[in-house]
Amino acid sequence: MKKIFAAFCALVLMPSFSAQAWVGGPYSANSFSDVGGDDGVYEVVATARNGLGLYRIVVGNNFDGVNPAGVQSSVPSQVPNTGNNNPLIVPGLNSGNIFFGGLGSNASNIWVFEGVSYFGNVIGTVNSAQGRAFGVGTAFTGANQTGARLSSFFRANMTGTGPLLPVRSFAGTGRLEVSTQVGRVVRFSVFGSKVSDEILFGL
Repeated sequence: MKKIFAAFCALVLMPSFSAQAWVGGPYSANSFSDVGGDDGVYEVVATARNGLGLYRIVVGNNFDGVNPAGVQSSVPSQVPNTGNNNPLIVPGLNSGNIFFGGLGSNASNIWVFEGVSYFGNVIGTVNSAQGRAFGVGTAFTGANQTGARLSSFFRANMTGTGPLLPVRSFAGTGRLEVSTQVGRVVRFSVFGSKVSDEILFGL
C-alpha cells in the first residue's frame, strides 16, 4: 500500500507536471482559447468567373489587456491626407491585422472583377455553435467610397470542426452585384480560415 501511495504522489502531486484538459468544461468556457473560441482574425478568398475577391473579418467579444481609451469605436472619421487636400476616410477600428497591407490601409474587402479593382470594407461574423461564417462587403472603384460599387455577401459552413477541435476553416458560396450592372447577379465560391487569435487595436 505504501508503494502505491508513493507512486500516486510521484505522478500526481509533483509540481513539475502540468495539468492537461480537453476543450470544454467549467473552467474553459467551452472555448479553444482563453479569449474566446471564435474571437480572432479570419481571411476569406472568393473565386468567381472573371473575378477574385479577398475578405478579412475580425470577430471580437473580449479584449483583455486593451486600453478602451486607445480603441476607436466611433463611426469612421476623416483625417487630412498629407499628399493632397482630399480627406481620407479612416475606419472606426484601425488595426494592422484587420486591414490589408498593414499600416495605412483602410481596405478589408478587395475585389478584381472583369479587370476592374474595387476596395472597401466588410462586416462578418463566425458562429462555431452553428458551424457557420457570414460576410457582407461593399467595395468601390474610387477613393473615399466613390465610383462604381460592388456589393457582395457570402455564407460558409465550417469544416473539420467538433467539440474537441478549434474553429479553423470554412467553405461556401456567395453573390455579388456591380452598381453599373443592375439586375446582374454573379455567384462565387469562398473558402477561408482563422489566421490569428490576437486582435491588435490602435496601430
